[in-house]
Amino acid sequence: MVRPDPGLSDRLQCLLDGWVTGRVNVRNGVLLVEGPEFKWKGASGMAVPDRGLAMLPDDQFNIDSIAKPMTAMIVMKLVEAGELGLDDGIGQYLPDSLMDGLHVYEGRSYSDEITVRHLLSHTSGIADDWAHPAFFEQIVMDPQRRWAPEETIEFVKGHCPPAFPPGGGFKYSDPGYNLLGLTVEKLTGKALHEVYRDLLLDPLGMDHTYRPSHEAARPSIPGRGPSYRYLDDVECTLLPAVMTADWAGGGLLSTTEDLNRFLRAFVGNEIFRDPATRDEMFQWVGSGPMTNYGFGISRVLFDRSGDPRHVGLGEVWGHSGSSRNFMYYWPREDTILIGTLNQIDCEGNLYDDVAAIMNAI
Repeated sequence: MVRPDPGLSDRLQCLLDGWVTGRVNVRNGVLLVEGPEFKWKGASGMAVPDRGLAMLPDDQFNIDSIAKPMTAMIVMKLVEAGELGLDDGIGQYLPDSLMDGLHVYEGRSYSDEITVRHLLSHTSGIADDWAHPAFFEQIVMDPQRRWAPEETIEFVKGHCPPAFPPGGGFKYSDPGYNLLGLTVEKLTGKALHEVYRDLLLDPLGMDHTYRPSHEAARPSIPGRGPSYRYLDDVECTLLPAVMTADWAGGGLLSTTEDLNRFLRAFVGNEIFRDPATRDEMFQWVGSGPMTNYGFGISRVLFDRSGDPRHVGLGEVWGHSGSSRNFMYYWPREDTILIGTLNQIDCEGNLYDDVAAIMNAI
């Protein structure tokens, strides 16, 4: 167990500063670390360089795919309430026009065999639109475009063949989560952002988490907007094409404190009525050399990394996003690690270094 250490706060701040100042395209970052006997949060760099605003620990930032656990938990709430089954075919909830041609693999249609379970765990075989150069080009060429979730699915149907039959492997898929979002809307009769607020954000007091493409701003600090997020040198914080194409798999702004509140509630089994509902989300499938994936939850197995600094670290679980943002729980230390570097074009993971520093205490 990590004990209070008078030098740990300084080391974490130095680490964050090093990531921000040591990489030419990283302009800002925030980090929160909270364990049973230690809590620290810090910031580095410029939140809004053209206005001279320094980054603050409570600044909002794009959370990208960190939203996937939230969507998964909303789906599991509907499962718990008996309104949806994990092994239900999604075709019973979605229109034929959307399902037609959704999953054709080696000349056979598997569209009717895709279940809620497959979409939650990225085992449907449906490809990811963001991995296709033509989709990314459309985003870049028309950054003010608002995408309907159905349009992202139609793009995949026309450009991205499935990787395998449903249940035949792991393939990360944002359109798969858009299909879940459409299912949630169908079942609840409400817009997805309203369901988020009703079932998660408001009950948990996540007052500064919102979907800017669909809701009014909820500033975390009066008079300040979100910190800038970049793709290399291009500022892309609130571009409609980026925020709406993500939709059920992303598209939110939040803060380290709100995400900490969310993850602590999940860890403490305060999200669901039945503790077994949470545990059902930990049905791991292999997703990489050192990662597993459950229902909207990613697990990083540090001992498989080959990095000597990670020996004995154990695992973390939660989720990361494309802007080098992350929200992870470290069971060995009962510690939460949350942060961002607000840069899509960046190698490495800040949370690796944080865990290594704390492991050395």
